[in-house]
Amino acid sequence: MRICSLLALLFLGTVANAQPNPEPKDGKVTIALTLSPTALPKPLSRFYLTPQYKEIQPGNRVSGYMKAAMEQANFFSKDPSAKREKWNETALGNLPLDEIKDSGCIGGSAYRKRDETVLDTTSRPLQWPSSGRPLSDVDEASRMLSSDWQIWFNLRRDGVGTLLPEVQKMREWGSVLKVRMRYEIATKDFEKAAYSARTYFGLVQSFESHPTLIAALVGLAIETICLDALEEMIQQPGCPNLYWSFTEIPSEAIDLRTAIQGEKLLCETLFGVVLNAEGEMPDPELKRLLTRIDTFVFLNRNGEKELLKSSEVFRAWAQTEKKVARARAFLIGTGSRVNAVKKYSPLQAVVAADARPYEVDLDESMKIFDLPNPDAQKVALAFDAALAKNSDIVLSAAIVPHSQKVRQARVRLQQRVAYLRVIEAIRLYAFDNAGKLPAQLKGIKSPIPMDPVTGEAFVYSVKEGVATLTGGNPNPETATANRVYEIRIRK
Repeated sequence: MRICSLLALLFLGTVANAQPNPEPKDGKVTIALTLSPTALPKPLSRFYLTPQYKEIQPGNRVSGYMKAAMEQANFFSKDPSAKREKWNETALGNLPLDEIKDSGCIGGSAYRKRDETVLDTTSRPLQWPSSGRPLSDVDEASRMLSSDWQIWFNLRRDGVGTLLPEVQKMREWGSVLKVRMRYEIATKDFEKAAYSARTYFGLVQSFESHPTLIAALVGLAIETICLDALEEMIQQPGCPNLYWSFTEIPSEAIDLRTAIQGEKLLCETLFGVVLNAEGEMPDPELKRLLTRIDTFVFLNRNGEKELLKSSEVFRAWAQTEKKVARARAFLIGTGSRVNAVKKYSPLQAVVAADARPYEVDLDESMKIFDLPNPDAQKVALAFDAALAKNSDIVLSAAIVPHSQKVRQARVRLQQRVAYLRVIEAIRLYAFDNAGKLPAQLKGIKSPIPMDPVTGEAFVYSVKEGVATLTGGNPNPETATANRVYEIRIRK
């Protein structure tokens, strides 16, 4: 019996919004890079990629983003959004720069402060005020001190039913910023592109205070969009070397502590009524709980098209005396009061007995987030295997494994940053050595990071003027995450 859940669809939908990788072949994705040897910029700080203290100002990031979105309803309508998506899929050299400049995607704080002529309306009318909105609001919000999502009450009241429209809106800023950043790269204004990257990373940091793993995954997807643009940027002739800029990025893509604790709160909010019951629950109350569970957990029996509601499984179990007796014994053995459990209806008993392992398994799945990936992967595989063997649970098997998707997404981002550090170290070596590729990574003076996926050195070789760089696959079940770089030096 295969178990599915709405959370799985949410996770997959979030990841799908990031720029797609090239099609995999032979179990890997090959990415060809042609690089120009270039020196480090001076001063380095002009090209740092995370918001700097001198830019920071008091305020709530989230309200700033919402303000920007609410002021520009037409900007996010169907046609402009579709046009931006098309531009982001267009080769850099084929971008319609004049059209993009008139679209409202160009402008913002950097333009207002450094280059007023960009917003000159005498030669070409712009759709937005000279302040550069909506992106100036986004630039400024990304550099504010706090991120308060105002979701404390909703999460405790609605649990897994909490709506997250503001998270969805934030994903759109990733697409808009990429248009602006690619425009800046195409016009070789690399310093402004670095400023846009700092806006990106401020946007991503906003998700650290959101108490759900879904929001964290959205943040990781937005950072992926930024890294895609940066990978494109370092291939352009004249782009300064960003080795120390990538080194300055925090090793943790997003701090997930708040999201992990929020997920545990969701468990208490949803199942507390049945786990803490001191007697038989009224039928309407138990029915409401089952209805809520049915909205995000459903089952597929033996690959058939017919979906089975989880409540139907519980009702079938409640008709089996052995199941009910085992459920009562399990609840008493895990801390529930004997007198209370004896009063439970058969249906209440089997639901409570299924919710208790979910509470335990959620803790088990979350505790590995702080382990290095090689250790975490081993523990996760063993945990998932044990979970898959247990046919007597519904909730854990449906929900818990998806926390591993977030862990894998985070280490995938860590690996992307490490890849970019290595690539820029190679480019810096070529600058210092008349355009030659290093024979091995050990010959590079710049510190080379380990592969976050394996905990070991990246695999590197040179053959016929082409360097090959690869590491472990952060998502072993899919080839699209298995990146292999083929690096050439532009003559």
